[in-house]
Amino acid sequence: MKRVALLGLALLLVACISGAQTIIYRDQATLQWDAVTDEVLPEDVVEYEVYIYDSATVIADQIIANLIFVGTTTATELLIVFPDRRNWYAGVRTKLTTGEPLTTYSTVAWSYDAGVVGIDGPFVYQPLGGVPSAPDNLRDSGM
Repeated sequence: MKRVALLGLALLLVACISGAQTIIYRDQATLQWDAVTDEVLPEDVVEYEVYIYDSATVIADQIIANLIFVGTTTATELLIVFPDRRNWYAGVRTKLTTGEPLTTYSTVAWSYDAGVVGIDGPFVYQPLGGVPSAPDNLRDSGM
């Protein structure tokens, strides 16, 4: 019975560690990804659309109307400037325009998804915010 309990505890620990995400502290970040090459012919145009959303918000993250659009690029990276000091997930989807012309889209790959992120694992961005100003017009209250 002790072995079963220890094995269960060990499995729970592995699940917790593998579900952890790194917090990356940046006011802006360059998100990078690998180029999509499958299903692409020489006459096709591949573009990538980058999105973010507040990690505290529970949304259907594949519904584009729920997301904040950052930009479109043909490169495999894009600079994200975060609008405020919330925690942000970042996602990318592929836009493929064929020679017909026909445009199709992949699902959005998210920074929290262990199945699509790099070897460092899932991550979320947290902007630092500016350094607050020092108070001025200091004076004694007279009391």
